[in-house]
Amino acid sequence: MLSSSMPETPAFNDWDLTSLSSLPTSVLVAAACTLLGALALSTTSTRGAPLRLRASLFLLRFLLCAAVFLVLLEPGRRLLATSREPDRVLIAVDTSASMSVGEGAEQRVRVAARAAQEVVDDVAARGFVPELWFFDAAARKASALELQALERGTRAAEGTASALSSVVETAASTETSRVPTGGVVILSDGADTSGLGLGLSADLRQRIAALGGTTPAPLHTVVVGADSNFRDVVLDRAIADEFAFVRNPMKIDVVLRQRGFSGQKVPLTLAEDGAVVARTEVTLAGVGDEARAHFELTPQRAGKRLYTVQAPVLDGEAISENNRLDFTVKLIRDRIRVLQVAGRPSWDERFVRRLLKENPSVDLISFFILRSTTDISGADNNELSLIPFPTKELFTEQLHTFDVVIFQDFNYRPYQMGTYLENVADYVKEGGGLLVIGGDLTFSEGDYQNTPLADVLPVVLRPGHGHLDVESFTPVVSEAGQNHPITDVGDALSDSAGGLGRWRDSNGPQGVAAGLASLPPLQGLNLVAGLASGAQVLLSHPFANTDDGSPQPVIAVADVEKGRSVAVMTDSLWHWALPHLGSSGGGGDAHRKLIANTLRWLIRDPELSHVKLVLATEGQGFRRGIEPGAEVMAEVRTFNTRYQPEGGAKLKLTLSPLEPGGTAKTVEGETGVDGTFRAPLLPDKAGAWRARVDVVNGADGRVLGSDEDVFVVRATSLERLYGEARPDFLAALAAAGGGRSVDVGDVKGLPLVDHAKVKVHRQKTEPLWNTWAALAVVTMLAATEWWWRRRRGFA
Repeated sequence: MLSSSMPETPAFNDWDLTSLSSLPTSVLVAAACTLLGALALSTTSTRGAPLRLRASLFLLRFLLCAAVFLVLLEPGRRLLATSREPDRVLIAVDTSASMSVGEGAEQRVRVAARAAQEVVDDVAARGFVPELWFFDAAARKASALELQALERGTRAAEGTASALSSVVETAASTETSRVPTGGVVILSDGADTSGLGLGLSADLRQRIAALGGTTPAPLHTVVVGADSNFRDVVLDRAIADEFAFVRNPMKIDVVLRQRGFSGQKVPLTLAEDGAVVARTEVTLAGVGDEARAHFELTPQRAGKRLYTVQAPVLDGEAISENNRLDFTVKLIRDRIRVLQVAGRPSWDERFVRRLLKENPSVDLISFFILRSTTDISGADNNELSLIPFPTKELFTEQLHTFDVVIFQDFNYRPYQMGTYLENVADYVKEGGGLLVIGGDLTFSEGDYQNTPLADVLPVVLRPGHGHLDVESFTPVVSEAGQNHPITDVGDALSDSAGGLGRWRDSNGPQGVAAGLASLPPLQGLNLVAGLASGAQVLLSHPFANTDDGSPQPVIAVADVEKGRSVAVMTDSLWHWALPHLGSSGGGGDAHRKLIANTLRWLIRDPELSHVKLVLATEGQGFRRGIEPGAEVMAEVRTFNTRYQPEGGAKLKLTLSPLEPGGTAKTVEGETGVDGTFRAPLLPDKAGAWRARVDVVNGADGRVLGSDEDVFVVRATSLERLYGEARPDFLAALAAAGGGRSVDVGDVKGLPLVDHAKVKVHRQKTEPLWNTWAALAVVTMLAATEWWWRRRRGFA
C-alpha cells in the first residue's frame, strides 16, 4: 500500500497593510488634489466665525476627505506566512599535498577533517547552514561523504598548490543577497604556495571586507600542524635581479625560515652552474621570523646561469628537499662603451646624452664641439679650458674599444677628420655599431657624400648642400618597422581613446597609426637620394619622396658586413620624450625605448637574434623550478633579415643536464610557414637542464642563429618543499577578516553574523474598505459635519 504525505503549509504569522485599488496613480493623485482643493474652499464659508468653531469644522471636513480618499485607495490587509532564512557558513578544508605531513591519525588532513566536522555540527546547532568546501590550487564544493573519507584516511591530500586566497574568491563569487554569508572558516596549515605574503594584497583585503555584504562576515582560520615536534629549515626564496651585468658586482639575498632550530648557525654555499663561488653563515631567527643570508659575487660569463644555494640537512629535519634553492639569472655583457660626438649642444643631443648616462649598462664618452682648431681665441691653446677635439686618439688608438659610435649633427671638416673616416668605416665593417643623427651639420650638410663613411650608411646622400626640410610631420611606419626590434617600443604609445598603440601591433595598421598619432610631431628632415643596397626603412616621411620616388626615410638601418649602422634623419626625436605634448598626451617612454633598442640592435644583443627559444610549462614560473614529471613545451621562432617569421628553417633542439645523472635528448625538425616549431621536452630527473636550439636556413644552409635557456626541475613538489605550517600567515588572514585564528582543538563557538533574512512562503489579502464599519465612519463624519455646520448657522 502506497502512502504519501504533503509538506505542511506554514501558518500565517505576519501581516502588513496594502492598497487594493485598481485606479491608476494619476487618478488617485487627481482625486487627492480635488479633495484638498475642496477642503481649502470650504474655509471661506466660515470666514468671520470664532477661531475654535472654524478649527472644529476644518477638522471634521479634513477627516471626511481623508476617509473618502482611503475608500478610493481600497485598503486591505496582507497576511504573510514567513520563516527565517539562515545564513550560510563556508567551511574550507585544505587538501594540498603539504597537509599529508604526519603519520596515521595525526596526519594534518585527517586532523583538519575531524575539526571541520566539529565546526559543521556547531554551526548547524546554532541555526546556520554549513557549506563544505575543499581547496588546494582552487576551491570547490565537497560533500559530507568526502569529508568522512578524509577523516578515515581513504582520501589523500595531494593538491599541487595551496592558494588560501581561492577560498575568499570563491566565497565572494557565490555570495547572494538571498543567502548571505554569515562567516568563513579555513582549516589549513597555512603553507600557501601562491606567492601571497604576510601583508596580503590590497585586492584580497577588499574581497575579505566584502564578505557578508553590508554587514561584514568574519573570517576565521584554524591552524593545523603547528606542533612542537615539527622541525625544519627552509630556504624560502632568493632576492636577486633577473638580469645582471658581467664583471659587475651582483648581490643575492637568501631568506630562511625555521622551526625547532632558533639561534642555530647554518653554513650556506652559492654555486654557479654547479661550481661553488661563495660561502657564508647565517644565524637562524625565531619561529615566525625570517633570517637573511647575503652573497656578493662578480660573474664573468654572459648568458643565463643557474645559481644554487644549499644548506646542510640538520638532525631531525622533517623535509630535506627544501634545504636547496635553485634560481636563474640572465647575465648581460659588460657595460656597453659608447662614443658620442655632437657637433654642437642641442636639445636632441641633451636628451640622447641623458638617456645614455641614465642607462647603467652604458659607459659613455661624450664630446661636445664648442670650438675647432681654426677658431680665433686670442690666447694660446694651452691656456684655454676648452681643448681641441682629440681626433687622433679617438679614431686611431681608442676606436676599437667602443661598441657604438654616435655622430650627432657633426661636421667632420673643421677638425681635419677626413683621413679618419676610413677608420670609422672599417670599424663598422669589422663589427662596430654606427648611429648617425641628423641636423644641419650632418649627412649631405656635413659633406659626408663621397667619403668612406657614406659607404657604411643605410642611405645614399645627395650631392651638395641645401637638402633640408624644416616642416613638421608625423612619420609613417613601414612594413619592416612593424616587425623590427628597434621600433618595438611595447606599451610606450597610447591612442587618443586610451587604448594601447604599438609600432609592432597585432591589431594591424590602425593600432600603429593610433600609436604614432599620440606622439608630438617631428620637425626637420635631412633629405637623401635613396636607400643603400640591403638597407631597410623603419619610419618614413608621410609625403616627401627620394629621387627614385620612394618615401624619404626618417629612420633607416643596414647590416654592413660584420657591423651595423643606423641613420636617424631628424634632430627632433627628443619631442617624443615629452609626454605632455601632442594631441592625446601619450608617449613619454617612446624616445627612451627607441634609443635603448637602437643600441641593443647595433651591438647584436642576443635578445634580438633571428632565433628565439621560449619555454613554457603549467603552474609556477621557471624561476622557482618546475614540478617533477612536468612537461616543458619548447617553442622555436625563426625570423628573416627583416625580422618577419621565416618558415622552412631546419633546427636541432638539444636538452642536456647540467648535473650528472640525466640523459641528454635531441629533437630535429623544421619550422612551419609561420616560422614556429614546437616540441615537448621531458627531463628525466630532478636538477638543472639546459635547452639549446641551433637553426640553419632550409634553402642554402646559412646559419640563422641559436638560442638557449636554463630551467630547474625540483626534487619534489612545491607543496612538499614548503610544507612548514604557517600560523603567522593564518593569523594575518584572520586579522584582515575581523575573525579569530585558533588552534585545531578549539573550533567551537566562533563568532558568526546573522543577517536575519526572512523568506515569505505564501500570502493573501483581505479588503478593509468595503465593510459596514468603513461605510459607517464615512457616513458618521459627513452627518456630524453637516449637523455641526447647520447648528452654528452656516449653509
